[in-house]
Amino acid sequence: MAAFSQDIRFAKASDAPSIAYAVSGHGYPLVRAATWMSNVERDWRTAILGPTFHELSKHCTLYRYNPRGFGLSEGGGEVSLETFIADLDSVVRHAKLARFALWGATSAGSLTAIAYAARHPDRVSHLVLSAPIARGTLLRPSATHAEKERFKAFVKLVELGWDAESPAFRQVETTQMFPRASPEQIAELNELFRVAAPAPLAARTVMATGESDVSALLPRVTCPALVLHVRGAALAPVEEARFVASSLPQARFVQLEAGNYMPIEGEPAFTQMIEEFRSFLPKHQGPSDREALACLTRREREVLDLVARGLDNTGIAGQLAISEKTVRNTVSHIFDKLSVRSRAQAVVVARKAGLGD
Repeated sequence: MAAFSQDIRFAKASDAPSIAYAVSGHGYPLVRAATWMSNVERDWRTAILGPTFHELSKHCTLYRYNPRGFGLSEGGGEVSLETFIADLDSVVRHAKLARFALWGATSAGSLTAIAYAARHPDRVSHLVLSAPIARGTLLRPSATHAEKERFKAFVKLVELGWDAESPAFRQVETTQMFPRASPEQIAELNELFRVAAPAPLAARTVMATGESDVSALLPRVTCPALVLHVRGAALAPVEEARFVASSLPQARFVQLEAGNYMPIEGEPAFTQMIEEFRSFLPKHQGPSDREALACLTRREREVLDLVARGLDNTGIAGQLAISEKTVRNTVSHIFDKLSVRSRAQAVVVARKAGLGD
């Protein structure tokens, strides 16, 4: 497998915590709504999640982020569906994504993605939901009393031992999610859970998913939707996934044959899942170099010219009498507008346009 490369950025609003997000790949933008086991520094290193991110990054520009208080993101405190949506919106706005595909994976991710797509039909072009729910366990009409009590017990388990050195409490969840994973894969996931967030915050996040209901918003999602469900996803009822698919106006339901919560590399269903993403998402035809350069501001063209001349951020800051932080932000904006991922790629575009001489 080729080396995986990602850029980590921070979305900062004056009235919200700083949200860390990672950008990888090249192509049509796909934003993954955060789950309660997010850490963008660590998740791509695991054998369970990493191959999925790697393969998707071959076909699109993938955006993943940590919700508030998780991984590299600031904050904590109140946790609710509204904070899930606010964190997603912070990333979308900071990345300047006018229109994009949205991926909601598992409980928190699917709840967030459904609500956001319903509220912002002008921004979300395509919706992918995997192992989705629209109603949390505590509000789902089909959930039995025993299921609700087990959910509450799990929240208490997370609160008391999720970030402990011993993986015993976390193992309860990981072995249910991935019963056919290897011991090494389970150990990686246990560690990802531990470093994702402090136990009290993780517990509040899990409880927020159990108390959320976005079912009334499903008919308002007007974009095409792909609903994926794995037959072996014991913690995600297939009846709920079918309810989601049948309530969305333009949804296609796909059942994946695998024994885990999501397909793992090496399973036939893994290849099928990636192909479903690839065929469903739009083929990105980015702007020409001339069109992209025309979108740059005067200051961005000045910075790009100096980048093409070989100056680093410190040299550019001195040349233009601005701070290095301003240079970093400007370079990031240039990369986004030119649809490039590195200075070398930006230099090629700049020199084709006559800059950097």
